[in-house]
Amino acid sequence: MLQLASSDSSAESDIAKAESMSRRNHLHDEMRWRAVGMLPPGARQSALARELNVHRRVIHRLWKHYQTDQNASRRHGYRRRRITTTADDRYLLQCARRQRTLTAGQLAS
Repeated sequence: MLQLASSDSSAESDIAKAESMSRRNHLHDEMRWRAVGMLPPGARQSALARELNVHRRVIHRLWKHYQTDQNASRRHGYRRRRITTTADDRYLLQCARRQRTLTAGQLAS
């Protein structure tokens, strides 16, 4: 009976680990500040990365950003700028619906 209970808890921990290992695009601000707080007293970046379940390069970039700007929050607005406006998008969609045989290159031109 005890073994059965421990297998259930290990199955739950495996599920939790699988969910936590799912792909994330970034660390949330709270986690970033926590990581910065855990790092300075001589902790290894690789050990912290393992604990937070992220690649060590993520921690390296975070620490480097914190050292230069004294800020651990994400920098917003560094995305690639849009080339087409929403009006252009609507027009292209309308053209594509009218002439369904056109390729993307032909539509762009």
